[in-house]
Amino acid sequence: MTEQRFRVWFGDTAASEEQLRRIEEIEVTQEMDAFWEAHLRMVVCLDANGVWLHWPGDTSAPFSRVRVELDIGNGHFAPLIDGPLVSVDAALDSQPGRSTATIVVRDDSAFLNRDEETEPPFEHRKASDIARELFGRFVQISDTRIDDTQSTPEATTRRGTVLQFLRELASANDRHIYVLPGDQRGTSTGCFLADPTDAAGLPPLVLIGNGRNLANASVMQDPNGGGRTQAQVLRVNDQGVTTFEASAADLGLMRNLPALPADLTPKLLLNPSDNTREDPAAAATAQARRNGYVYKLASHVIPGCYGGLLTPYQKVRVDAGATPYSGDYLITKVIHRITPSLYTQELEAKSDSVTEVSGAAVAEALGGGLQLSVSMSGGIF
Repeated sequence: MTEQRFRVWFGDTAASEEQLRRIEEIEVTQEMDAFWEAHLRMVVCLDANGVWLHWPGDTSAPFSRVRVELDIGNGHFAPLIDGPLVSVDAALDSQPGRSTATIVVRDDSAFLNRDEETEPPFEHRKASDIARELFGRFVQISDTRIDDTQSTPEATTRRGTVLQFLRELASANDRHIYVLPGDQRGTSTGCFLADPTDAAGLPPLVLIGNGRNLANASVMQDPNGGGRTQAQVLRVNDQGVTTFEASAADLGLMRNLPALPADLTPKLLLNPSDNTREDPAAAATAQARRNGYVYKLASHVIPGCYGGLLTPYQKVRVDAGATPYSGDYLITKVIHRITPSLYTQELEAKSDSVTEVSGAAVAEALGGGLQLSVSMSGGIF
């Protein structure tokens, strides 16, 4: 793999060589259903008169744009984040070489979370149509990717910020709301999407054997997960009751075996705060899918050994040998750390099922078969 490179843009201006030399570390945290955030730690120093030099707040105004791009070695720079500068944090010391200023950057969903307001109800509108309208109010969102929803409730009321409201809509409709950096500087893509159903498009992460590129993988099972969600709603028009049930197995598993047998799957009621629509199918489906992700993976990529750029909302295959934990995972969090000499990726991911492991696969993992060795010794006294 060729050398990895990064570049930083302050507005429309690329960081100079001097600015890049003063960057000690860039840490970009990308997390599902949360702000994406970058921390750029830069060296500052004192001159002979006690004045701090190279203070980033002197040249970068609040909410000015910062973009971080990375080339993992394929000759293509991909954006890790593009958004406003939200704060400048300081770590100051009188001793030389121990003072830094950290620029904190968030994705453009920060603009959606500025003003709390109420507005007239959206009547008989699909959640996906409401998302399109709200994204369209922000000049930073140049494009959208939206999965259409079906239900048209009588009224949907917004109270709070646009981001808070969109998250409520997403949670009730089995969707995620997030903002991705655009292909062009200063732009972003607003997303209102369901979990991906297509196969993993990233290179596999390999824990053992040839091509190993993953280290220190831990898989935890949620003992309270995997439940079947039940919902009941009283209809206003005829006073009848609408009932709906869903589980992860009903929605389609990522692998061939469920986390729990059907007779051991617990039954859960739809959260009352979500059980407010005449048709509870979307909300019950959303809760069942969230609750179905029983297995949580945490690991990190061996530097220089992986040819992919991990990001949340994507599937990746993890090969952990002949274990039930091998298979596709949905990435939920990635921490990218960039220094002048090293680039690393840490990830968290989740899965709703396990892989069936045959005896032949176990034998192959052990070296192609089983061997029996017997030794005997005897003595005459």
